[in-house]
Amino acid sequence: MKRFYKIVFLVFMLFISNKIYSIEAFIQPSIFYTTNLQPYAEIRIFISSKGFKKIQLKDSTYIYSAVITLLLKRADRILNAERIVLTSPASKSPGPLIHQIRWPLNGSNCELETKIEDEQDTATELTLINKLTLQKNKTPFISDIQLSAIAKSSSDSNQVLYKNGIYSEPLVYHHYKTGENLLYAYFESYSTLSLGKTFFLKFVLSRKDSTGAYIAREEWYKKREAGSIDPYLLKHDISSFITGAYKLSIQILNANSVVINEHSVEFTKDNPFWDKLDKWASIVREDKYYFDNLSDSAVNYSIRSMYPLISSIDVSVINDLFKKKKLEEKRIFLFDFWTRESDYPRLNARTAFQTHMTLAEKVDKMFYSGFGYGFETDRGFFYLKYGNPDEIISEDKDNGAFPYEIWKYNKIALTGQTNVKFLFYNPDLAGSDFRLLHSTAHGERHNKRWEIELYKNAPTEVKGNNPIDDEEMHSNFNRRAREYLKY
Repeated sequence: MKRFYKIVFLVFMLFISNKIYSIEAFIQPSIFYTTNLQPYAEIRIFISSKGFKKIQLKDSTYIYSAVITLLLKRADRILNAERIVLTSPASKSPGPLIHQIRWPLNGSNCELETKIEDEQDTATELTLINKLTLQKNKTPFISDIQLSAIAKSSSDSNQVLYKNGIYSEPLVYHHYKTGENLLYAYFESYSTLSLGKTFFLKFVLSRKDSTGAYIAREEWYKKREAGSIDPYLLKHDISSFITGAYKLSIQILNANSVVINEHSVEFTKDNPFWDKLDKWASIVREDKYYFDNLSDSAVNYSIRSMYPLISSIDVSVINDLFKKKKLEEKRIFLFDFWTRESDYPRLNARTAFQTHMTLAEKVDKMFYSGFGYGFETDRGFFYLKYGNPDEIISEDKDNGAFPYEIWKYNKIALTGQTNVKFLFYNPDLAGSDFRLLHSTAHGERHNKRWEIELYKNAPTEVKGNNPIDDEEMHSNFNRRAREYLKY
């Protein structure tokens, strides 16, 4: 057993060791051309401080060093090689190492092999392979597209990351993290004089869909002056791009808008905040289509069932729409109301509406009286407004009283009020048409003389001698309504 735990411990420590000391790096080679159209590789190197052993200095700051070996190969032949050592500035928390070198290229396509080692521990290393593809034609064409995380104007040509008045840093893994919302893309156009004094660039940003195809999201054009070399830094807002894979394509067009040359680069974007907004917008579009296609009868039926839920202002609006028979406006009202009432992301408007309608249809059947819909009766109205009561007392044999029901709610979610009671009665003795006589709910009918009206068939048993102000009945055998309401 002890040996087992020892093996597990060693495996665990090996895992931790690999996790701590693994090197993370990104190599970004791009091919550009001189005025004589001679190709050269611009190799940008980004090395994370993670995985390197740090050396502590006397002032309690740290440094680390990376040994970088670059080999340019074609088949088994080495075309160029360079070995450099990069050391971080002293810091309590050293940042990444960023460097750039330029190599002339000759001939056809080749391969760049980059080996990165920790100078303090050469056993910790990482090797990366990049393919370099040269353009073969001499017609107007575009260089590789170099994506940057940071790009700004600069006059310091001594900076290693300086080029054509621009200082830039590579976009690691061609990935825009959350909060990185500006796309910087540097490229150069060559030999455009054959197109006249000016030419046009076309930019296309596309998003990869679930099938793997790229669908154009944005397109725009830029007029440029022709020349032997035309450097260009694109700066574009991608803050509204949802999480996913994208492609930037750049085209050179002639006077007839024919594509002469095209180059593209792929990148990914994280944007959880906009993902939620986009999902919400998509749901809203689907909801709008759903409400637009409800039948006329369904629109009228559903709006009538909503009176218990809407404000007094909405009631007047709906009454006017029914009066003027404005069906389209009713659809808009439905969509707007349930969009506001839905609890996204738990519920969208369509789901909230369908949940309500399921209940409305149930209430319609429960309280059907032959005089309109069941949810238009008093009991149906308050059932939809406050929900299913916790207790219902039905009484049709109370001495001197009309048939009645008392609904009890322990707590009403809408208002937070507790111990709420509703008294419904049927003075016409007609089917199930019970009316609200009295309630203890805030904002609902409160009738001090409810007992007098309920026991109208026993006028001689009123307590008191004032028929206008009297509020109670004498106690009598099987007279229970007051007791029911009290407890």
